[in-house]
Amino acid sequence: MLNYLPNSKHHHTSKQGFTLIEMLVALAIGAGITLLAYQALSGALNIEERVREVTTRNNSINRVWQVIADDVQHAVARPWVDYLGGIQPPMFGVLGDRLAQSSVLSNGSDNHLIRFVRSGEKNFFGQTRSNLQLVAYRITEEETDNNNEDRGKLSLWRDYWRPIDSVEEPNIKSRRLLDGMKTIHFRYLSRNNDRVNDEAWIEGWPESSEQNSELPIAIEVTIDLNDIGEVTRLFALIEGEGSQQ
Repeated sequence: MLNYLPNSKHHHTSKQGFTLIEMLVALAIGAGITLLAYQALSGALNIEERVREVTTRNNSINRVWQVIADDVQHAVARPWVDYLGGIQPPMFGVLGDRLAQSSVLSNGSDNHLIRFVRSGEKNFFGQTRSNLQLVAYRITEEETDNNNEDRGKLSLWRDYWRPIDSVEEPNIKSRRLLDGMKTIHFRYLSRNNDRVNDEAWIEGWPESSEQNSELPIAIEVTIDLNDIGEVTRLFALIEGEGSQQ
């Protein structure tokens, strides 16, 4: 019997490559994976940026509370004489959160919401002078741009100057503390009240002419922020008296 083997010259191994459809499917899957990876990375970066913004904002707000606390805790019951010769109370606060012509100063800082005498000013060079200075808080309207439309329209400023008794118009220095505010509200607790309740708080200081040389025992500050809402802090004064200097 004769066995016939296939001629190796005529034997071909069948090799089949990717079809066009398979290549398109593979490309689509790869593109989808790339898109998902990009979206995940973009989302992570957006979250990181948002966390950074919130942290920065909270730090700014906390610094404001620290500044106010330091000022209030150093308040002193010491009347002072302005450059026009008028005797001013150691602390003056306008009613509510309105912008009022509350200061005799003529340099544009006549819209102070609260103004008082404080001690503890640092004297780095050992100069012969009082450690008293006047501090005041005011609000101004912000200059907003298109990237800041969702923020509030008010900024909080701290003014300070010395000497407190001067025949010359004071040289006021200013520092902007906070932006993005809607309102700021001060309330005062008189030491003449027997009970501490909501009715014991008054909207302006001094409450009467008999209290012109006194300080309240506490100040409540409420700031309404556009991105956070209302935040309230309570600041106590030492025995409602301060130290006389």
